[in-house]
Amino acid sequence: MITTNILSGDCLEKLKALPNSSVDLIVTSPPYADQRKNTYGGIKPEKYVSWFLPIAAELFRVLKNDGTFILNIKEKVQNGERSTYVLELILEMKKQGWLWTEEFIWHKKNCYPGKWPNRFRDAWERLLQFNKIKKFNMYQEAVMVPMGDWAKNRLKIIGSR
Repeated sequence: MITTNILSGDCLEKLKALPNSSVDLIVTSPPYADQRKNTYGGIKPEKYVSWFLPIAAELFRVLKNDGTFILNIKEKVQNGERSTYVLELILEMKKQGWLWTEEFIWHKKNCYPGKWPNRFRDAWERLLQFNKIKKFNMYQEAVMVPMGDWAKNRLKIIGSR
């Protein structure tokens, strides 16, 4: 049986109310640097890591050992250069004990060129997967789709090499 609970409020307060090792899956999309200023105050790129680390520590505490944490995040681009706060966050989370196990891309198919003369508009966002242990729950069969008849011929060719 799957139980879903949606908690609304300040995440640090809500996380502190949860027991240790009680959550199987965490998916979050925190505000990106300098975004949502009216709601979150707008975290500057240079302060982002120190802002998020206490949240990451609480997420680590409540996540089951074989659970998974997915972080949807995007770096800020300012004056044509990407900020490194996402990379810095990954490194600091590793120091907290997180394993960075996978990275997925959310492809935004309806994206159009940007207003900048030196770069395209991003058509993707990062989905970073973190775990506490290397042997975490993974249900690949649940997302597999039939490959079709082409696979039989392709596998014969690969197998004959």
